[in-house]
Amino acid sequence: MGMLAAGEWSAVLLDLSMPYLPGLELLPRIVQEHPEVPVIVVTANAELDTAVRCMREGAFDYLLKPVEDARLVSAARHAVEMRQARRENERLARALQAEGLEHPEAFAAILTASPAMHGVFRYVEAIAATPLPVLVTGETGVGKELIARAIHTLSGRTGAFVPVNAAGLDDALFSDTLFGHKRGGFTGADRDRPGLIEQAAGGTLFLDEIGDLAATSTTGCARTTCTCRRCAGAWRTSPC
Repeated sequence: MGMLAAGEWSAVLLDLSMPYLPGLELLPRIVQEHPEVPVIVVTANAELDTAVRCMREGAFDYLLKPVEDARLVSAARHAVEMRQARRENERLARALQAEGLEHPEAFAAILTASPAMHGVFRYVEAIAATPLPVLVTGETGVGKELIARAIHTLSGRTGAFVPVNAAGLDDALFSDTLFGHKRGGFTGADRDRPGLIEQAAGGTLFLDEIGDLAATSTTGCARTTCTCRRCAGAWRTSPC
């Protein structure tokens, strides 16, 4: 309990048979004092009554030993995702209820007195630090790139902000721009060329005018369907 109180934790894996303090006594204390932290019970106790009691006490999941690696990883991932979703919802609620901005300097390039725009700024402050993809929409000239830069500034990422205008790029040029190429990879490739994804590693890759891309550029390959910051430097195996 001292460790939980001293820091921020994403999840707890709890055994029931432990010295000093049994898990059935520790579980309700964790749930009461730290309700935001999901608790996964991992035990050899196969009694149905015990499992039901743990779930009623607030356990996020109940796993029986021996636990398969995939099952344990899946349960932990779901617990962490739920913890993250709760944290983001709380942050968003606080931001939308607040009257002012915590970091007005991030929006210095956007001149406005509109209450609606200030609401957008508060929303940006709430979501900027998350690893989730962000889609910024609006007509040409409304300031989508300025909003994207503000998100990058507030995100705390150490990498660069790398913008690319996707309008007018055909499939081949779009792929080469994003992924780059190695010397000798095709005729005329006389040197290595790093792609923008590599340049944006640890930062933000902003694809401007993404709606102007040909359908084949955004649906033909799982890698090129993703336009989010999460994938910079490490593409996922499935589309966002």
